[in-house]
Amino acid sequence: MSALGTQAGTTADQFRDLQVRETSLVLVARLDYEEGSLDGSLTFSVENVSGRPATEVPLLLNRLMVFRNARDSEGNPLSVRQDVVTFIDHPKFQASYAVVSLARPLPPGSETTLAVDFSGHLVGYTETGMLYVQDRINEEFTILRTDALAFPSVGGPSWRINRSAPRRDFEFRAEISVPERLTVASGGELVERRVNDGVATFVYRSTAPVPFLNLPIAEFGLLSKSGIRVYYFPEHADGAKRVLERARSALELLGQWFGPLGQPPRVAVMEIPKGWGSQASLTGGIIQTADVFENPDSLQPLYHELSHLWNAPDEERPSPRWNEGLATFLQFLLAERLDGSQDIDATVERSALRLLQAIESESAHQGVPFARYGHAQMTDYSYRTGFVMFYFLHELLGEKEFNRALGGYYQQFRDASGSFDDLVEIANKTSSRNLKIFFDDWFYTVRWQAKLKRAESVAALLESYRSE
Repeated sequence: MSALGTQAGTTADQFRDLQVRETSLVLVARLDYEEGSLDGSLTFSVENVSGRPATEVPLLLNRLMVFRNARDSEGNPLSVRQDVVTFIDHPKFQASYAVVSLARPLPPGSETTLAVDFSGHLVGYTETGMLYVQDRINEEFTILRTDALAFPSVGGPSWRINRSAPRRDFEFRAEISVPERLTVASGGELVERRVNDGVATFVYRSTAPVPFLNLPIAEFGLLSKSGIRVYYFPEHADGAKRVLERARSALELLGQWFGPLGQPPRVAVMEIPKGWGSQASLTGGIIQTADVFENPDSLQPLYHELSHLWNAPDEERPSPRWNEGLATFLQFLLAERLDGSQDIDATVERSALRLLQAIESESAHQGVPFARYGHAQMTDYSYRTGFVMFYFLHELLGEKEFNRALGGYYQQFRDASGSFDDLVEIANKTSSRNLKIFFDDWFYTVRWQAKLKRAESVAALLESYRSE
């Protein structure tokens, strides 16, 4: 057994940087629904991305879970110090924080493998403001994901440091054991499902590196066609058929606009309850809230997540999350083209008005440009600011040039990583219009705020940009 403790050394204020990042992981977990708990192990590889030897690996876990022990690649025990701590820059967020001491220093650029055992109860984080993290172990619905720290992940008790640290997509294998009547869903490939004494174990593996790991669990039904899998709650079977067909149509249209994806579509759409927070990745899968399955007029969130598949990896740390604004614009554009039920012009007028009201009510944010939203922890504004900005860009360039710029950016950086500066450079090269004033107004400064306030309408402001 490794040495466990809660002694000084795991206190939050001693966390200063993140030297390592995950490159692969193997998760094994068994869920106990009677106790509302889980027991598991995580074997993972980490790379030293700093310029100095790493002697420790910091890990986070749900606040009602504990690290039981840690081992190196040869099975030798490693010392672990752990405690429940409050985040340095988020006083409402608590987590189990462990520091694993490596047997020998890890040189810069090198990798090592270690394993940790963990167990405990899974609880949500709604009190922190993360209202969608309502996670728990319940036979009606369970999800294992990093957002709730349901399994160990590399990181420390600081939002700013974790978000600023260099990350890369990772490979995974997951073996999750649940009662036989339940299904574990994943964006990965199902390797096997084996049953023993009423317990089903689902084994998934990644088909390509993923940015996150989400594993929803419920009594799912499954539809599959043209590389798209839809896991759905049985009461939403009709909605699942609609989701499958609209997903196919949206993927086809997005491909026409922005070019082919980096790999053939193998998309998994996994239903989750309302309010639990959708998320998307071509390789990691799409978790999609139930309202999309229930209401044929509520498909915009699905389109939002599908459009994220055409996002190149983001190299900005911390990111202003401008891709969320792009996805918000595209969700309404796709709904207009595919459903004929949305008036995007009226929607953007309302959104711009609400954006101004929100900015004016929080005076400290009035001087923060879009480019700094990540640093200022203002990415909640990225959706609406970006929606209006990309609407303007689409109208200024016209659809052909807009698609050429956004598609050109994705195709150039889809296998690497890019930034908004790269998008600006491509847009300027491919556009017949000078975009310097526009991008300065909307991304690099806050001049858009005064201009939007003075304009009689979004349409009037658009005309002023057209005449420049």
